[in-house]
Amino acid sequence: MLVLLLAAPGVASAAEGLHSCITSVEGKAASGRCEGRGSFRLVASCVDGTTVDSSWHTIINSTARTKIRCRSNAVDAWIEQR
Repeated sequence: MLVLLLAAPGVASAAEGLHSCITSVEGKAASGRCEGRGSFRLVASCVDGTTVDSSWHTIINSTARTKIRCRSNAVDAWIEQR
């Protein structure tokens, strides 16, 4: 089951899983960061209609960051959690 988290801090407490997930886009790049415990990946939609995603990252009571690039400009980015 995948749960989409929008860039909203405080989505869940640390005991419940990932929290404080944020995303940003600038030019061709999309960045994402989550804190807590769980697995996530960053997904971005691009101006040319493609979608790119990062590999899955698993963290345990820590913070992880990732960055991906579109061939054209990035339009939007979001975190997928499993």
